[in-house]
Amino acid sequence: MTNSTLNSEFDQNITAGVIIFIISFSGAIFNILAMIVVLKSPILRNAFGAMCFSHTIANFGVLFVFVFYVTPSTIFQYQYSELRFGKILGQINILFWNACCYSHLAISLNRFISISMPTKVSQLYNFRNTILIILLVWCLAFCHISPYFWAEQCYVAYNVEEWVWEFPDTECGYFISTYTDYYSSVLIFIVMSCLDFGTFALLVAYNKKTKISSNDEAKRRARTEIRFFTQSCLQGVLFFYEVFMFYYVCTLNTDKWYVFFTTTFAWELCHCLDGLVVVIFHFRRSFFGSNSRQNTKAFSKDGRSISVKPK
Repeated sequence: MTNSTLNSEFDQNITAGVIIFIISFSGAIFNILAMIVVLKSPILRNAFGAMCFSHTIANFGVLFVFVFYVTPSTIFQYQYSELRFGKILGQINILFWNACCYSHLAISLNRFISISMPTKVSQLYNFRNTILIILLVWCLAFCHISPYFWAEQCYVAYNVEEWVWEFPDTECGYFISTYTDYYSSVLIFIVMSCLDFGTFALLVAYNKKTKISSNDEAKRRARTEIRFFTQSCLQGVLFFYEVFMFYYVCTLNTDKWYVFFTTTFAWELCHCLDGLVVVIFHFRRSFFGSNSRQNTKAFSKDGRSISVKPK
């Protein structure tokens, strides 16, 4: 191999590493801001906000791995893929990814129930039930990675030469990549899309009723529900983008850069923009003011919002 070829590969590794770092580091910042926004925003002191916060933690977890593991591994070509360390980080990354998937589903279900059963939503999504749903999300995500404890046959590892995450060419590797990764992601997206379509239809009907109503509280609730639903849909679009790119578009070409931009880049970009969506929809400069006199809201024992004066 000539020096020019080596230099070219070195330059490409640096370029890919810098791209990975910029997207993942920016995304980590966006998701930290999103966590702050969720905690500060009065209208997110509810089940929807709690699920968004959990989802944001999962986003941050994925991007944390990209910043501190994938970036230096790409630039310096650290061969960790066959080592236990690399497999553990791959397992952690898949945990956060599946937590994101089930969080999307939980949020879509929350929006559907909020519109279809407005009188029962506070009872169904009280504090205890909300915590149980979030725990269920993370338990399901953990179930997905349980086969990865048999690390000799079942793992996902980062290929530093190709800049992509890969499953092993084993029977277990085929099973986890096909059934617990691909099929499960597609199924979650289908169910989530059905829920979102139902929510949209109900929201249109509900909005028509509030337009002819003189009830200001109902109109405010309609605006809030539209805002939440729009946020949920945009995040769903990002989820579709990642799944579509990762499982279909990347198979259309074998060029190294093409595969990189349709897999690794698409993966981190989705989680990056996911956090940004929350910030765009809910950020207010007053959240960072020490003398804000706005009322905030918190959960009561039955899950209803109560007003609390900031100290």
